[in-house]
Amino acid sequence: MVDEWEIKKLNFNYRKKNKPTNILSFPFNKFIKINYKLLGDLVLCKNIIEKESLKYNKSLESHWAHITIHGTLHLLGYDHQNNKEADIMERLENKIMLSLNYKKPHILKSF
Repeated sequence: MVDEWEIKKLNFNYRKKNKPTNILSFPFNKFIKINYKLLGDLVLCKNIIEKESLKYNKSLESHWAHITIHGTLHLLGYDHQNNKEADIMERLENKIMLSLNYKKPHILKSF
Protein backbone atom coordinates (compact mmCIF):
# COMPACT_ATOMS: atom_id res chain seq x y z
CA MET A 1 0.00 0.00 0.00
CA VAL A 2 1.18 3.44 -0.88
CA ASP A 3 0.03 7.04 -0.54
CA GLU A 4 -1.37 9.18 -3.37
CA TRP A 5 1.99 10.75 -4.19
CA GLU A 6 3.70 7.36 -4.57
CA ILE A 7 0.97 5.80 -6.72
CA LYS A 8 0.92 8.91 -8.93
CA LYS A 9 4.68 8.57 -9.39
CA LEU A 10 4.38 4.84 -10.22
CA ASN A 11 1.47 5.51 -12.59
CA PHE A 12 3.57 8.07 -14.45
CA ASN A 13 6.77 5.99 -14.51
CA TYR A 14 5.09 2.82 -15.76
CA ARG A 15 1.99 4.03 -17.62
CA LYS A 16 2.83 7.65 -18.52
CA LYS A 17 -0.33 8.83 -16.74
CA ASN A 18 0.37 11.79 -14.47
CA LYS A 19 -2.41 11.16 -11.95
CA PRO A 20 -3.01 8.98 -8.93
CA THR A 21 -5.09 5.80 -9.25
CA ASN A 22 -6.64 3.29 -6.89
CA ILE A 23 -4.59 0.26 -7.93
CA LEU A 24 -1.71 -0.73 -10.19
CA SER A 25 -0.97 -4.29 -11.28
CA PHE A 26 2.51 -5.47 -12.16
CA PRO A 27 2.44 -8.98 -13.68
CA PHE A 28 5.35 -11.30 -13.05
CA ASN A 29 6.31 -12.11 -16.60
CA LYS A 30 9.05 -14.69 -16.20
CA PHE A 31 8.64 -18.42 -16.40
CA ILE A 32 8.32 -19.75 -12.87
CA LYS A 33 9.29 -23.35 -12.16
CA ILE A 34 9.04 -23.44 -8.37
CA ASN A 35 6.08 -21.20 -7.47
CA TYR A 36 3.75 -21.21 -10.46
CA LYS A 37 1.06 -19.44 -8.42
CA LEU A 38 2.95 -16.13 -8.32
CA LEU A 39 1.02 -13.72 -10.56
CA GLY A 40 2.69 -10.42 -9.77
CA ASP A 41 2.27 -7.42 -7.50
CA LEU A 42 -0.67 -5.20 -6.67
CA VAL A 43 -0.03 -1.66 -5.45
CA LEU A 44 -3.07 -0.15 -3.75
CA CYS A 45 -3.74 3.40 -2.60
CA LYS A 46 -5.77 3.32 0.64
CA ASN A 47 -6.74 7.01 0.50
CA ILE A 48 -8.14 6.80 -3.01
CA ILE A 49 -10.04 3.58 -2.31
CA GLU A 50 -11.58 5.16 0.80
CA LYS A 51 -12.56 8.32 -1.11
CA GLU A 52 -14.11 6.26 -3.93
CA SER A 53 -16.07 4.21 -1.43
CA LEU A 54 -17.72 7.38 -0.16
CA LYS A 55 -18.11 8.90 -3.62
CA TYR A 56 -19.85 5.81 -5.03
CA ASN A 57 -21.77 5.09 -1.80
CA LYS A 58 -20.27 1.60 -1.44
CA SER A 59 -19.20 -0.11 1.74
CA LEU A 60 -15.47 0.12 2.32
CA GLU A 61 -15.16 -3.67 2.56
CA SER A 62 -17.03 -4.19 -0.71
CA HIS A 63 -14.99 -1.58 -2.55
CA TRP A 64 -11.69 -3.04 -1.27
CA ALA A 65 -12.84 -6.46 -2.50
CA HIS A 66 -13.80 -5.05 -5.90
CA ILE A 67 -10.54 -3.16 -6.42
CA THR A 68 -8.48 -6.18 -5.35
CA ILE A 69 -10.42 -8.40 -7.77
CA HIS A 70 -9.98 -5.81 -10.51
CA GLY A 71 -6.21 -5.72 -10.04
CA THR A 72 -5.97 -9.50 -9.87
CA LEU A 73 -7.85 -9.81 -13.16
CA HIS A 74 -5.25 -7.50 -14.70
CA LEU A 75 -2.54 -9.86 -13.42
CA LEU A 76 -4.40 -12.69 -15.14
CA GLY A 77 -4.28 -10.79 -18.44
CA TYR A 78 -7.65 -9.08 -18.56
CA ASP A 79 -7.92 -5.42 -19.57
CA HIS A 80 -10.49 -2.74 -20.38
CA GLN A 81 -8.93 -0.77 -23.22
CA ASN A 82 -12.07 -1.03 -25.37
CA ASN A 83 -15.78 -1.76 -24.88
CA LYS A 84 -15.46 -5.48 -25.59
CA GLU A 85 -12.61 -5.96 -23.10
CA ALA A 86 -14.39 -3.81 -20.51
CA ASP A 87 -17.59 -5.81 -20.87
CA ILE A 88 -15.74 -9.11 -20.35
CA MET A 89 -13.84 -7.77 -17.34
CA GLU A 90 -16.90 -6.16 -15.74
CA ARG A 91 -18.94 -9.36 -16.14
CA LEU A 92 -16.16 -11.31 -14.41
CA GLU A 93 -15.92 -8.74 -11.62
CA ASN A 94 -19.69 -8.94 -11.09
CA LYS A 95 -19.62 -12.75 -11.04
CA ILE A 96 -16.74 -12.91 -8.56
CA MET A 97 -18.25 -10.24 -6.30
CA LEU A 98 -21.60 -12.08 -6.24
CA SER A 99 -19.82 -15.34 -5.41
CA LEU A 100 -18.34 -13.57 -2.36
CA ASN A 101 -21.78 -12.26 -1.30
CA TYR A 102 -21.16 -8.66 -2.35
CA LYS A 103 -23.31 -6.57 -4.67
CA LYS A 104 -22.41 -6.26 -8.33
CA PRO A 105 -20.04 -3.32 -8.80
CA HIS A 106 -21.11 -2.75 -12.42
CA ILE A 107 -24.37 -2.12 -14.18
CA LEU A 108 -23.67 -3.62 -17.56
CA LYS A 109 -24.56 -1.82 -20.76
CA SER A 110 -25.86 -3.59 -23.81
CA PHE A 111 -24.08 -2.77 -27.05
